[in-house]
Amino acid sequence: MVYGVLSSVIGLAACQSSTPSGMTTKSSSSSLERPLKVTRLSDGIQDVQWDIVQISGNKAKFFHSIPYLLFNSQFKQIQGNTGCNRIEGNYVMDTVKGSIDLNARAGYLSCDSALAQEAELSDVLQAVTQFQIQGKRMTMQNSRGQTLLVLERK
Repeated sequence: MVYGVLSSVIGLAACQSSTPSGMTTKSSSSSLERPLKVTRLSDGIQDVQWDIVQISGNKAKFFHSIPYLLFNSQFKQIQGNTGCNRIEGNYVMDTVKGSIDLNARAGYLSCDSALAQEAELSDVLQAVTQFQIQGKRMTMQNSRGQTLLVLERK
């Protein structure tokens, strides 16, 4: 009896069709259904440019370009500019907890007037462990909650 009920349940489950979460189907002329990938929307933090407006309480300066950061969600890479040199690296971000682990480095163009800002930004990026978002503004803090960077979404 148990075997008969169990095989009936398995048989019914096999007849039902369901689509994996995050997928949608589209009918074709042969009536076969194929899964189509659904593009995930940006969380408003990643995949947008964040202009750096303050570094350790000092106004960020423009040298050859605007200092900025961009968190690429597809590859978990950080891109940006110090104002003189490119910033590259990777990151791990938890948007719910507001935690972040950055591993970033800058290029080596000689920008004498930008050296102090670049050194400070490099140190700050290594110390950042958390962030908060308020509207179009992001603040990044160290483990003690001290604000190290202020950024604005472009």
